[in-house]
Order: sequence, then structure tokens, then C-alpha cells
Amino acid sequence: MRRLSDGILAIVQIRTIRWLAALVIMPAIAAFPLTIEARDKDKPARERRGKARESEASPVAAAKEPVAAKEDESTRQAASDPARPALAPAIEAARASRDDVRKLPGYSCTFSKNEQLKKGSPLKQVMVLKFRREPFSVYLKFVEPHAGREVIYIDGQNKGKMQVHEASGLASMIGTVSISPTGSDAMKESRYPITMIGMEKMLETIVADWEASQKHSTVKVDRYPKAKIGETECVMFEVVFSQAHESIKFHKTRLYFDKKSNLPRRVEQYAFPAKAGEQPPLVEEYSYSDVKTDAPLADRDFDVKNESYGFK
Repeated sequence: MRRLSDGILAIVQIRTIRWLAALVIMPAIAAFPLTIEARDKDKPARERRGKARESEASPVAAAKEPVAAKEDESTRQAASDPARPALAPAIEAARASRDDVRKLPGYSCTFSKNEQLKKGSPLKQVMVLKFRREPFSVYLKFVEPHAGREVIYIDGQNKGKMQVHEASGLASMIGTVSISPTGSDAMKESRYPITMIGMEKMLETIVADWEASQKHSTVKVDRYPKAKIGETECVMFEVVFSQAHESIKFHKTRLYFDKKSNLPRRVEQYAFPAKAGEQPPLVEEYSYSDVKTDAPLADRDFDVKNESYGFK
């Protein structure tokens, strides 16, 4: 009888242990797939947040990535006129933007440029720019390199010369100096003189180049309606010439227009590659960001006697 009771007690204990194990383990097992699923669902969101942070930290780098999809090819062909030059849409867009720029009496912005000069490595510069259309007036304050350098140029004044002063080094002790806009000292750091600076001059140059080369059938034009520079939505035209010609200055041009203002935000110009299959080298890039058009500019903004400037 004692053996029978011991056996029954053992069976009860085993079943009790199994029941307790099931009570503890099964919810954990059931929750495990849910945890994995939740993590998997959150993975794309985390990746998107990470990419967004990278884009915000380096808008220029983001802009170098492949741009958004082109305009639908079938739609573009259906709307096109066979007799119409392929460059016509890009030229018309640049003209329309130029006309909008001409309506502005002036603006201030951050002006960035990246140029391949005749000698040396590409030169990158970032400046604060104040621009007035009439009379043609320019104020520049360098952010990098040569931080603090200031330049003023006004058409028809100061004997046609720029007023320049350095913020540091031995040159800063000399004070303000007058330099010819087209002289060797001014041109050693730029592909174009200060008389060609600004959104209007940039667009005029591009339009003139495209008009001179639009008779060539070797050009391909693509429109990207959803391009971006940082967080700014843009429309971008990409113009590519497959064959070099004396009237063609660049192999590829990318021109970005701000969707809201229609002002030009950036132009990238690439030379023909040295060898077939190589990437075309960037020759020049000009960007206008943080553009402000609502703050009127006065004479004092272009005066070396302005107390907020460092001219001496």
C-alpha cells in the first residue's frame, strides 16, 4: 500500500513540474517570435532615421548620390516635337529662372564653389554673399578657407577695382588693398572674375553655351522632377553631350532649380573623360543656399566704412 501511495505521489509531482514548466516557458516561447517580428518591422524605420541623419549632416554628399527618377520617358516623348531641339526644355527652364532672378533687386545667401583651376587640386570655397543688381554690387565674407577675408566690388566705383582685406596673417597688417578683378592675384583662386558672380550671370552663361551647341544631335537631355539638395525639393536638368565639339564646353551639366522659388540652387559642370569608360571629372560647381530675398540691401552693405565689417 505504501508503494502504491509513493507511486501516485511521484506521478503527481512529475505532472505538477510539467504544468509549472509549461506555465513559465510557453509564454516566453510565444513572445519570442513577436519580439523578432517587432524588431524586423522597426528595422526599416531605424534605417530610414539613420539615412535621414546622414543626409542632414552632409547635404552635399547626399546630393552626390543618384538623383530621383527621371521624368517618364514615354510621357516625355509623347509631349515632344520631333522638330524641336532636344535642348529646348532645358534652355526654356534656365531662361524662366533667369527672368525670376532679374525681378530681385538683391539677395543674400551662402555661396559655395568647387573649381578645378589650371594648376593644382580642386579649390573649394564657402562665402557669405550679398548681391545687389543695380548698381552691380558684391560683398563677400569668406567662411573657408581664409576665414574672415572680406571683398567688396561695385561697378563703376573704386576705379573698377575690388576692395580686399585679410583677417589674419601678415597681409592683415597691410589693411585694405585694391585689386583688379581680372588681374593675376584675383584670378589665381577663381575660374571667373567677380564681375561674373551671381545667379543671373551664371544662368546667362549656361543659356549662351546651350544655345551655341543646341544644333548638335549628340545631346541627351533628362529632367528629374523630384531631385533634392539636402531637404530642398528641386527640378534638375541633366544635359549630356556624347561627342566633343569646339562649341561644347562641357560633357555634362546638371542644373538644379528650387521648386518653390524657381531660383537656381546649383550647377555642376563635368569635362569629357580622358578615356572611354572613365567617370567625367567635375570642373566647376556653384551652389546658392539659405537665399534671402526679403531683406533690402543698402549702400552701407557695400561700404568699406561699415562698422560691422573689418576693413581698415
